[in-house]
Amino acid sequence: MKLALLKGNRFNPWHLQPYRHLGEDVHVAMFRADSEIQQHFAQRDDGPLTFDTHPIHFDTQAGPPLQRIVNRFRERVGGREPRILPFADQLADFDLVQSWELFTDWSAEAVKAKKRYRMPLAVMVWDNVPFNMERDPHRRATKQQVAAAADRFIVHTDRSRRILDIEGIEEERIIQLNPGIDLERFVPGPPAREALGLPHDDFLILFVGWLLPRKGIDFLILALRELVRDKNLHGRPIRLVMVGSGPGRDRVDRLIERLGVRDACTFLGAMPYGRMPEVYRTADAFVLPSIAMPEWQEQFGMALIEAMACGVPVVASLTGAIPEIAGDAAILTQANDFPALYEALKALILDDKRRADLAAAGRARAEQRYSVAQCAQALSTLYRELLS
Repeated sequence: MKLALLKGNRFNPWHLQPYRHLGEDVHVAMFRADSEIQQHFAQRDDGPLTFDTHPIHFDTQAGPPLQRIVNRFRERVGGREPRILPFADQLADFDLVQSWELFTDWSAEAVKAKKRYRMPLAVMVWDNVPFNMERDPHRRATKQQVAAAADRFIVHTDRSRRILDIEGIEEERIIQLNPGIDLERFVPGPPAREALGLPHDDFLILFVGWLLPRKGIDFLILALRELVRDKNLHGRPIRLVMVGSGPGRDRVDRLIERLGVRDACTFLGAMPYGRMPEVYRTADAFVLPSIAMPEWQEQFGMALIEAMACGVPVVASLTGAIPEIAGDAAILTQANDFPALYEALKALILDDKRRADLAAAGRARAEQRYSVAQCAQALSTLYRELLS
């Protein structure tokens, strides 16, 4: 079986784990466009991707030179989004195609290939905002084409399933499956703080993710300011450890300086994925403080299930798919609400038993729902059904 995997510019170890477990008879090839996001992934030093990679290009990277210049200018000045150059012909030799989201140029090219070469098409949908991306006529038309053509839609949450139902996708074309992680790698264990230069005695609060406003890091820093000033914590040092990269570091630095919490913050930057279990195990608590934006809500949160698998107590926002993913294995607080986040973390700091209970519940939930082997098996079953 030859699978063409279209995941935009977001090829990374998080997303690729299940495809390594599909079996020796499945040949996976990735179609990827280089972008700033890929550069941030490269900072983690994860090593080469293990699948064959076929480069595709935005119209600001390839095509007629003059048109490229015009497209770049319109992107910088007018906010134009770059488009993917046609690549459907490169999919001719594959047995099936899996793309991502209804509104993307990747999925539009996949629809062309399906019609041209009579191959099955599955589309993975993370989006959980109804009628999203429809203000742009091009994206709206793409969504309509993909919705009509795709054989199956793969979703990871009931929230995504519901938006497809709202947008008119028949139930029989939707398959819901949980993504997975390596539960033999992400396991509880003793913290090795010295290897990361972290103090032994501090209560460590861990954040993992992009330093974008939508990830809620600003509200976590505001909550940190309240914690370090709280005299009822008996003088225990509190430290926020941040792992991540991307645009936003300057904004975060300015907020840290303004609030006077520089001494309580540690940036580890972009860490190799292979070291992430070690990072999680240093933490006394993990926080996913995402907030809702007009065109985005937290779609899953892979770091959330990685932290749970490592037995780290979790505090997260009551937004997007987070309640569905975390279940009763996390403390959930209102998004955009730093006082609520502060109170939840304070209660956790003061309650050893609550932390132990959450750690055990998180590991149990990860084992029950988020195995990479289970995810790979579900994908394999779907692919064989589409080819039968």
